[in-house]
Amino acid sequence: MCPPYQEMGWESITPRGKMYYLRSHYMKGPLDRLLRRKTRIDASVAEAVYKCTSCGHCESVCPVDIPFSRTWDEIKQWTVDRGVANFPEHQAQMANVVQERNIYGEPHAERAAWLPEDAQLSDNPEVIYWAGCAASYRQQELGRAVIKILNAAGVRYNILGTDEWCSGGPLMRMGFVRYVVRELGPHNVEAVARTGVKALVTACAECYRAFGRDYREKGVGNPPFSVYHISQYVERLVKEKRLKLNKTWEKDLTFHDACHMGRNAGNFEAPRTAIKFVSKAKYTEMRRNRDDTLCSGASGGFNLVWKREARNIARRRLEEARATGSEVLATTCPHAEAHFKEVARRANIPIRVMDLAELIAESMEPTPKPEAEPEQAEPLEEPAAT
Repeated sequence: MCPPYQEMGWESITPRGKMYYLRSHYMKGPLDRLLRRKTRIDASVAEAVYKCTSCGHCESVCPVDIPFSRTWDEIKQWTVDRGVANFPEHQAQMANVVQERNIYGEPHAERAAWLPEDAQLSDNPEVIYWAGCAASYRQQELGRAVIKILNAAGVRYNILGTDEWCSGGPLMRMGFVRYVVRELGPHNVEAVARTGVKALVTACAECYRAFGRDYREKGVGNPPFSVYHISQYVERLVKEKRLKLNKTWEKDLTFHDACHMGRNAGNFEAPRTAIKFVSKAKYTEMRRNRDDTLCSGASGGFNLVWKREARNIARRRLEEARATGSEVLATTCPHAEAHFKEVARRANIPIRVMDLAELIAESMEPTPKPEAEPEQAEPLEEPAAT
């Protein structure tokens, strides 16, 4: 099930291989030293550990329920602490976040430069929209699509601007867990909590996982607000009759489950419900979907170091999407979207890749804004959980 193993074929990079390395280190003794058996955790072992997209597929199929997703984060942190994991590409992203609070190293002062002129920010917001690094700097059309949705539904919202720092999701997958737990997580939770809102909405699968799962698991604490992906929040808005989606899609489409929202955070159905709201065109599931979804290859820092293999993983997924006969591939991860677009362009695969929020924004009808601001609505469900 391991995507890097499917591309590279080395037993050492499978979950079993990684565990064998660790067991050898733990069980080393005098005879190992005498026979010069390799039991030391060095750069080659760290490389095997990092040949991982953090997709969580090994955990979902494990017959004895080993929590691999959390285990890989901890092992990567251990190799970073021991100084044997030294990938320049990962160190560069870490430096970017330390200096500019985003993984791209763009000026932190321009964090909110993407905000459109028609944004209707409220001093008494119902929700905070968490844009994330991708929508703030690289895929600004995603942020604008979310604003369009919130405007159409008459939602009172605001953003944090420069108070929004990287969620730390990508860094945790690269072994920098300690920094996220000490610096990024506490700041981000406190920045949202200070606004007094009861809900955070994001369109980024990695940020959704960070707030909904990672912060609790890693010891940052339980955020005192609900965490929604935009697909979940759209479902709520439609049920409350605040948002009407009635534009008929004329192109057949399929959907890619982002690993951090699906397998790693347990949310498979909300995006499909949103697609039902916006499309009367033919919707076809790919052969591998939900828990069995093939990773895009864009996460875990894997695509930064092993670019060719990451592109091959994405190409296999794109070809699976094309096999459904669909013209559009929707997803909920901006990093997967960008990766798919690059690979589709390089491989000349004729399919349009877009974020689910952009699909929703193109398929809605505004509802009349109430004369008086409604009372702050209580969440219809618990925050994202594993």
